[in-house]
Amino acid sequence: MSEADELLDIEQAAEFLNVSATSLRRWTNAGRLACLRVGRRRERRFRRGDLLAFMEDQPAVGQADARPSSSSHPPHAVIDGIAYHLGAHLCGLCGSELGRIRQLISFLDDGLRPGTVCFYLAPQQAQADALEQFQKSRPSLRADIAAGRLVLGEYIPSLEGQLEYWDKSMRAAMLAGAEKFRIIGDPRGLASTESDEELFEYEAGYDEVIATHFPLVTLCQYDVREFSGATILKALKLHRDTFGYPADRMLG
Repeated sequence: MSEADELLDIEQAAEFLNVSATSLRRWTNAGRLACLRVGRRRERRFRRGDLLAFMEDQPAVGQADARPSSSSHPPHAVIDGIAYHLGAHLCGLCGSELGRIRQLISFLDDGLRPGTVCFYLAPQQAQADALEQFQKSRPSLRADIAAGRLVLGEYIPSLEGQLEYWDKSMRAAMLAGAEKFRIIGDPRGLASTESDEELFEYEAGYDEVIATHFPLVTLCQYDVREFSGATILKALKLHRDTFGYPADRMLG
C-alpha cells in the first residue's frame, strides 16, 4: 500500500487536517470529502491521498469548522459573552458539585429567553441540587420551566431512543418557534446504564445525527471524580470543539 492509500480513522484524519471529527462527519455526509465505510458499525476510514487533495481544494480548511450562516438564524450563539458556533459540542470538566452548578448556570442563564429552548438532562438528585441553586440567582426559573424555555429530563437507557428523543423534541420546538437550542447533559445518567464504549458511541452518534442538523450548542459535564482519567481523555478527544474556546469556561 502506498502512503497515499494509507487509511486513517476519523481521529487520525481530524488531527491530520487540524479540524474536529464533527467537521469530518459533516463534510462526508455532504459529499465534500471522500471516505470508506468499514466493519459492521460502518466506521469511517480516510485515504491520506484524499485528505491531501481536500486540503489543496480547501486552503483555509482550519477555518472551516465554523458553520455557514443560514437565512433563518445567525451562525453563532453568544453564551456568557463568548460566541460559540452553532453545532459546537463541548466537554466541561467538573471537580465539585459547586463547580458543576456554577458551570451550568453560566451556560444556561442568558439563554432562558424567547426564541431559545434549553434542555437539561441529568440524574434526579444532581438536577434537583442544580435547580435549587439556580433559582436563588434566577427567581423566575419555575416560570421559565412552565413556559418551556427550560426542558428537564433524564437520559433514556437506549442510545437509539435518546437520539430519537432529541430529534423529535427539537423538531417540535422549531415548529413552535424555537430558533436556537442550548443543551446541557450530565453523562453520569448514561454511564449508570451503559458501558464507556456505548457512552462514546452515543457521543459520536449525537455529533452525526443531532449536532450537525440543529442550531444548538451542547455542553456535556464530565465529573472528574467519577470518571477515570482514560475516560476523560477519550471524552475530550470526542469533543474537539472544546479546544476552540477559553479553557476557564470548560472547567467547573
